[in-house]
Amino acid sequence: MKKAINTYYKIGIVITVIIIVVFVIILKSVTSDRQREVEHIGDSEVGMDSTAMYHSQLDTSLSDNRSEAVTDVDSLQKKQGEPEGESPTPARNVLATVNGEELTLTALNKEFNALPPQAKEYFKDDKAGFLEELIVKRLLLQDARRKKISERSEYKTASAQNSAQKEQLMINILLRELVANVSITESELREFFDRNKDQFPHRDYESLKEQVRPNALEEKQRLVIEGYINELQANAAIVRNGEWIKEQEAAIADNPLSRALRSGRPVVADFGRGTCIPCKMMLPILEKLQKEYAGRAEILILDVGEYASLSRKYGVMMIPTQIFFDSSGREVNRHQGFMAEEDIVAQLKKMGVE
Repeated sequence: MKKAINTYYKIGIVITVIIIVVFVIILKSVTSDRQREVEHIGDSEVGMDSTAMYHSQLDTSLSDNRSEAVTDVDSLQKKQGEPEGESPTPARNVLATVNGEELTLTALNKEFNALPPQAKEYFKDDKAGFLEELIVKRLLLQDARRKKISERSEYKTASAQNSAQKEQLMINILLRELVANVSITESELREFFDRNKDQFPHRDYESLKEQVRPNALEEKQRLVIEGYINELQANAAIVRNGEWIKEQEAAIADNPLSRALRSGRPVVADFGRGTCIPCKMMLPILEKLQKEYAGRAEILILDVGEYASLSRKYGVMMIPTQIFFDSSGREVNRHQGFMAEEDIVAQLKKMGVE
């Protein structure tokens, strides 16, 4: 687990990875070159795998918004007070406009081609998701400019040393200031531990609270940033090229989860990765349940690397995450972290699966 002293910088990297997805190899992309996997707390027997998923985190709010964002060409998110029907629909090469600034297909392809290999692999089947990341980046840059971050001495010093990363420097400063005064109370720390205690077998709160504090603080900072980005989006005039977005989504519609949701049976989708400890612990449980519930329920084991677009779409923030869908395809329950066999069976019974 990373120490608290690294938390602010970590948030900047997380946001970069999530929002801009290691955009143009950010300042320290080497340290964010892969998904954050098992975070050991104290010793190797205790693992919490909180995946930034390129992802993460912020992308949870983004993916929630995306289900509403895949609109027709003339669908519009307007600033308050703006009359309807006056904004032109984007031309074919224009994928979105953000407060009047255009994001073109040419620009998206250029940014995509500049991504590091892992990020490129993550977004190769999810260009619509990548567009959402670019929209958020544009919103952040616009706000950084409004706050005149480029005139600050901190920015001038850093940009003089790294002129190729000026935009990212502005975003990092903006986000760091946003979370600078965020702190964790004792009750919040306890609540965080209780929510994640399945990840800490045989360890009590008092023995672990200082070790989990950085993770609890990081989560609270993330929520602050998510709220900030949601507010930027709510107050922005964003026009998306719905025709292009629908084309992209149609290309990835055929996947195990989509097929399972069309089966008419309840579905359990476990999002994980073979390298995380809780995921490894759950694998034999899930494989057993697949056999036991064959024909009655669909039990899916989905690797977040292989199915990155699904992870984004369903707002997977931590691995493993189990999402339960009823026979109509509606999400009815969600759990993060290791989930025991009896708990999965109990949830299936609640859904009418015997």
